[in-house]
Amino acid sequence: MPFNSTLPDDSGHAWRRVLLRRVVTVLSLTLLAGCTVGPDYQRPAAADGQAYTIPQTTVDDATLNRQMFERAGAVQADWYRVFGSDKLDSLIARALSHSPTLAAGRARLKAAREAVNASQGALFPQVGASAGVSRQRASGIELGIDDPMFINVFNLYSGRISASYDLDVFGKTRRQIERSEAQLDFARYQVLDTYVTLVNNLVATAVAEAGLNAAIDTTQQIIASQQRTLDIVDKQVEYGAAIDADASQIRTRLARTRASLEPLRKQRAIAVNRMATLVGAAPGEFDDPRFAIEELTLPETLPVSVPSALVRQRPDILAAEALVHAASAQIGIASANLLPDFSITGYYSREGLGLGDLTDPMNALWQLGASVSAPLFAGGRLRAQKRAARDQYVAALADYRATALAAFGEVSNSLRSIESDARALRDQRVAAEQARRNLESVRARVNNGAATYIALYTAEAQYQEALLDVASARVTRYSDSAGLFRALGGGWWNADVSPLATPDDAETASVD
Repeated sequence: MPFNSTLPDDSGHAWRRVLLRRVVTVLSLTLLAGCTVGPDYQRPAAADGQAYTIPQTTVDDATLNRQMFERAGAVQADWYRVFGSDKLDSLIARALSHSPTLAAGRARLKAAREAVNASQGALFPQVGASAGVSRQRASGIELGIDDPMFINVFNLYSGRISASYDLDVFGKTRRQIERSEAQLDFARYQVLDTYVTLVNNLVATAVAEAGLNAAIDTTQQIIASQQRTLDIVDKQVEYGAAIDADASQIRTRLARTRASLEPLRKQRAIAVNRMATLVGAAPGEFDDPRFAIEELTLPETLPVSVPSALVRQRPDILAAEALVHAASAQIGIASANLLPDFSITGYYSREGLGLGDLTDPMNALWQLGASVSAPLFAGGRLRAQKRAARDQYVAALADYRATALAAFGEVSNSLRSIESDARALRDQRVAAEQARRNLESVRARVNNGAATYIALYTAEAQYQEALLDVASARVTRYSDSAGLFRALGGGWWNADVSPLATPDDAETASVD
């Protein structure tokens, strides 16, 4: 029980021994009875090898551009270097240093770390000190003097040191710390997901711009070719060697081709502006890198993580798992709320009418107490909170499984797309080769007078449109190859410098 006493000046050592014995007794009982209620967290079981199928064959588009899948291959953090573009490497390095989205995530991660530090402080005794002076007026009645005319005005000086300690017998504080650490993990993996997404978006945007530049160049060539043909046919109409309907047909096609050029330029401008925002620059301050598809190298080897490794690598899956962990800890907190709380409190103070009185042991007051509080009736609120915590855990676990399934589907789609892209590119190149041969044949017939310029115009248009289709198929193949690295988690765990560390950090943040 709490107790108060004025400390005699000749018993200082005795009261310290009594205090020490009582503290040791209470702590010993706490250690013997202490436990942590609620479920101990266990990671969800790893996926089996059937979550998706890794192709065993080489992807070949009937040219030198071959790709091979490497089962359980290592995904490097700088995987984007497989495209062999210094401009792309420089752009990504700039984005990792100046992206405001990544900077915001890193700042939130630091805040989450401090929240963990703050929660861990509850495991230690809380000690405070206070001092004060007040001017008081007291009547005789207040001082126990039976004289209503007695009035005393005086200064009161005081100094106090107080301490409290929550024994955490049933582990509520420890579960709260566990929850905050799980929330820290969630913040960590969110930043990593932002990092991986940022890199992938830059690669995809660069590839898209390269494809648009190729489409614009090819379209301009088509316009020039159609204009030359129109000039020739106009002269033939003028001399009566052709009819105006032939020229009108070409004019219509030429107008349509010119109309298709501006949307391509618009898409390129949007892609360039997107690159600017990704690297943390205003569009007006960003120079167009002008990526070309010929400057990019198609990766020959594509590593593919096995499903059991994927769930330990993808940031979104790990973030979902962290929420499961936090929900599990919340069950322990809700369970502990139903049980008693034990704590120790105490203080030591001195009061006097003058500063010199504070040095007199006779003016010392102290208190040491142990208390227990327990809920007796809360209208079912606490038990409802425990049931809700269990339901939230079930929901978090279902969300985790849904996230993992979506990831497996994304990897499977990427693998299937890469195989399909190779065959599509092969077919488009075959079609372009056939269109080229047909164009050469028509040119030869035109030179021999066996064909008209209308036939030549048609053959040229077919060939140039086939080249557009080839360029589009190449862009799709590069983009899907980059998407596979994103689907596999981006390789952040193999980085030499943690993606969580800011550029100015002297020490590397942990990514364990």
